[in-house]
Amino acid sequence: MTQPIDFVVTKSNALIQASYKLSLNEQRLVLACVAQLDGRKPLPKDNLFTLSAADFAQTYDLPIDQAYEALNEASQSLYDRDIKVFDGKTKERFRWIYHVKYHEGEGKVTIGFSPTISPYLTMLNKQFTSYQIRRVASLNSAYSIRLFEMLSQYRSTGLFIVKLDDFKAWLEIEDKYPRFFDLCRRILDPAVKELKKKSNLVIDWRAIKKGRTVERLEFTFREEGVQISAAPTPKPEKKTAANPHEKRIYGVTVSDIEKDARPGETYESAAMRIAAERKRAG
Repeated sequence: MTQPIDFVVTKSNALIQASYKLSLNEQRLVLACVAQLDGRKPLPKDNLFTLSAADFAQTYDLPIDQAYEALNEASQSLYDRDIKVFDGKTKERFRWIYHVKYHEGEGKVTIGFSPTISPYLTMLNKQFTSYQIRRVASLNSAYSIRLFEMLSQYRSTGLFIVKLDDFKAWLEIEDKYPRFFDLCRRILDPAVKELKKKSNLVIDWRAIKKGRTVERLEFTFREEGVQISAAPTPKPEKKTAANPHEKRIYGVTVSDIEKDARPGETYESAAMRIAAERKRAG
């Protein structure tokens, strides 16, 4: 029988890049329920999932009494949480769950995912990310979990570049940490440190400035002991005198990506499209 710790979480990339804020135990509750899914299939018609305190305790290595309390509190507070999604054209807002039931004396919780979120929790969405729940089970920060999911989208390249404004929006901290030093001290440095220690990742990151203001964050990463193969570089344009030291994704410079990206595209998806267009053009 498969143990909960071996379950796989599948989320659409759009959900990973959505704006929301969950506590650590709310994150754990969502992931433990999502991990019960077969990502290749639609959700059950009623979208109901039951999770026992015993499985919750086993998955996250918690004392059983603490697991009971965490499940109860997380299920009640999750009911009030929402998600904001922006695809470059339209903005959408919806709740995580529409139903919650705590089974008194039975040590289990039932939650119902809202119908709107269903497409974001399976591989039916074209762009998705999957990982074993064991990779985040020992993390003690909700921000560490979010950063792990962001990085996991780019395992094939080991490079994740994000605008600082987008990063803060995804974590719903737009109005917090106006000083970049405080953002590093409270979120970035602790999350990176925890992922290095507990998730088998080797991570380096840097802030990229425009003038005196930090504009983007750049993460390079790999799994411990795993080398990431470089993506094939498309034929360069003869007209372009590119800086040989500038960072590239799929052979496309970051400056070209930012110039030609379409609304809603990530750096990686824009790079893949531009590289393919250049190859077709010869």
